[in-house]
Amino acid sequence: MEPSTTGFPEAPGSDPDPLEPKEPAMNTVRTARPAAVAFAAVLHFAIALAFASIPAVGLLYGADVQAAAEAEAARQGRDPGVLAAAGLAFDERGVAIWAPFAIAAAVAALGALLLAGKRFARVLSFIALPLVLAGNALIMAGNAAAAEKVQAVFDASDDAAVRSLDAAALLDAAYAAYPGWLPALEGARFAVIVAGCVLGVVLLALRPARGHFRKAERL
Repeated sequence: MEPSTTGFPEAPGSDPDPLEPKEPAMNTVRTARPAAVAFAAVLHFAIALAFASIPAVGLLYGADVQAAAEAEAARQGRDPGVLAAAGLAFDERGVAIWAPFAIAAAVAALGALLLAGKRFARVLSFIALPLVLAGNALIMAGNAAAAEKVQAVFDASDDAAVRSLDAAALLDAAYAAYPGWLPALEGARFAVIVAGCVLGVVLLALRPARGHFRKAERL
């Protein structure tokens, strides 16, 4: 039996250098980000860009479109100022033009929060993406019936000059002032928003995404 450092013999089986007791470890490190989460975040960014694309074109070409509509009103024998009297403007500003940008920014922010691993962003995405999808459907339906709605407004006017306007011709002239690639952009926008919203919800509902956003647990 060898003497201990204190000069007294050690007890059999004793450890000369006992280790300090350790506290249970906490698993505070998240696992690697699943591909489903990364792809869902990228879809958020794509949806945001698509949603803001048409308003951006409106800002760039709004003045030209307004001028084309006024020229058509003059061709129909009416003062171009009659469009303003009827409340019809193609160079829109204010809420009508900035609301889509605000929505796009909110969707992009959710994508960034998903990449940062914020659990509440996943919950908000389950709410926001269906709302964006529904809003896009309403926009498309409204655009499809635009001529009928504008003509109804003209027909209900007390001004004979407004009632005589051909809404379909005005809208056709205004639309022709946009660049030729606008229909392709509209188709791409529709596809990205529809596919992105549906696929984004599906990806965030998968097991890897659920596990990624689960709170850290004690080992």
